[in-house]
Amino acid sequence: MKQTRVQSFAIAMVFLLLGLIARTGWSQAYQFTVPQMDLQVYVQPDASARLEYRIVFKNLAGAHPIDVVDVGLPHRNYDITNMSASINGTPLTGIQKSTYIPIGVEVQLGNLAIPPGGQGEFRFECTMPDMVYLDTTDKSYASLQVIPTWFDPQSQSGRTVLKGAIHFLPTVKAEEVKYQNESLKYTDLVLFGDGEQKHAVAIWQYDSWNLSSSNTKFAVSFPKTGMQRVVTIGPLGLFMKWFRESPEVQFTSLGALGILFGIIFFRFSHGTGFVLFFILGAVIGIVALASPEIHLLTWPGMIGLLFLNERALKRRKTKTYLPAMATVEGGGIKRGLTAPQAAVLLEMPMSKVLSLVVFGLIKKSVLRKLGDNPLQVDVAPEYLQSRKSRLQVAGDQGMVVHDYEHAFIDAIVEHRGAVKDCNFNVAMGGLIKSVASRMAGFDLSDTQVYYRAIIQRACKEAATIGDIPQRDEAVDRNFEWILMDDHWTDIFDGWARSGRPYRPWWDRRSSGPVIVNGGGTWSGGGSSQPSTPETARTSLGEVASSFAGWTENTMASFASTIEPAQMGLNLPSGGILDLSGVDRVTSDVFSALADAAASGKGGGGGGGGGCACACAGCACACACAGGGR
Repeated sequence: MKQTRVQSFAIAMVFLLLGLIARTGWSQAYQFTVPQMDLQVYVQPDASARLEYRIVFKNLAGAHPIDVVDVGLPHRNYDITNMSASINGTPLTGIQKSTYIPIGVEVQLGNLAIPPGGQGEFRFECTMPDMVYLDTTDKSYASLQVIPTWFDPQSQSGRTVLKGAIHFLPTVKAEEVKYQNESLKYTDLVLFGDGEQKHAVAIWQYDSWNLSSSNTKFAVSFPKTGMQRVVTIGPLGLFMKWFRESPEVQFTSLGALGILFGIIFFRFSHGTGFVLFFILGAVIGIVALASPEIHLLTWPGMIGLLFLNERALKRRKTKTYLPAMATVEGGGIKRGLTAPQAAVLLEMPMSKVLSLVVFGLIKKSVLRKLGDNPLQVDVAPEYLQSRKSRLQVAGDQGMVVHDYEHAFIDAIVEHRGAVKDCNFNVAMGGLIKSVASRMAGFDLSDTQVYYRAIIQRACKEAATIGDIPQRDEAVDRNFEWILMDDHWTDIFDGWARSGRPYRPWWDRRSSGPVIVNGGGTWSGGGSSQPSTPETARTSLGEVASSFAGWTENTMASFASTIEPAQMGLNLPSGGILDLSGVDRVTSDVFSALADAAASGKGGGGGGGGGCACACAGCACACACAGGGR
């Protein structure tokens, strides 16, 4: 009991101490107002600009002394040696690169720090190179934009009397100065100075302005008269400079890249590899933030990856569908497969496999062709019965209906429409399973070589027969095998060019017309005369070419008919590589590191101004960001 009370008292004291520390830290935070800020910008002939700030700080009672001031600069190409600063007229030293804002310097006030409740006038001067750009809207003009610095909104409060002025070279006439945007228009345009030093000055004045990252731009265009040099930048360079100096755009782009990378990665891995995804994503993010150029180059690379990934997925969807088979190397060749079964074994596109099944059923008169485009069929009346009865009818006709064909027939009976709209997923799954089961104990690679040889032999046999009736008989017999050749369309076109076109037997017997490319018709029954008027007569070559084209288009229309995920094969519905193993390994590694790591703590803080920017057309250079700590 006593030990418990001691522990409770110790915990209470710890929280009390933390509260006091937090209270003290809060009371010592930077809290100030900026009653007035003046920015004078002097255009120089070498495209540089001299910036002169006059900033009045009023420190709030109880706040941290203002012992350092951060000043944002237009770009990183600055030279600290040409900078100077003062507080209440007393020069300051120790200007260095800011540790508080990304692009800018910090000025240490030392023993001249503005105390709580005090006020001080801070002045800062520097010369920034590459501030005057060629105006992309008028090549006889130069352009300049400047955004005043601002301070951390958590430290600064109140409104500011903001004044800005851009001093032009004496050779620039006041009436030649242009503002770049109505909302950025100067409030006054005056002549300043005496004699040869008289020059035009554009003035902006805001009596109650809220200094922030959305500060107004002091933007003008003016004749290049008197300029020895201006910065010239093309559209690509302009875009690069804008992107490089727009952190908010970079973060937005990085977020979009992350989403795109996630889509590519998880479609590639089928939703696995989360740990690897976060590691790769972090690497991409770090590199992109470190180099805006690499960041932009990541986009075409990522788009290219998306294209390649989708192409590979499409190829996998339409071609890779064989489940694992219990084949045996050296187990011999599995003979006796039908053309569709051999096409499955050779992993031909499923649209071609379906075409072979449908054409084979039409060839055996199980199906009747009703329409060509799109292909429509129905089941012959004598086959509209049970599977057992179908086998009897087919046997009486000297035909064979294979086990896997019944499911295709049933799907057509149920659908009664265009073949491309039928649901053949179950039927195709059954066909693939039957091939996998029949291959058990046989050699897969030897069997594939065997059926490729059959395809080549069928094509060679048809090509060597000169007599058309004998050729047609051979092609009728091997029609499906010829269609399995990669160059089957060239074979049909070759016959057409030689004046010996081919149409399959089941189309020659058709009583209906066949549509051809020329718009005419070829009547059924083997007629060799076109039924079109003399002026629209169609050649035999057009008919043969039309048939080959029709067959190819019909095959292509079947591509969307089959969905591997619905064939009941237990195949992954997407993805190329399973990375779940990587998840397990990396999680184990991180767990081990976490267990072995010693506990520790540390931290830091900071905040402050915004950004610096430089652009062109109406080209600009923007001085911005700040601190005031």
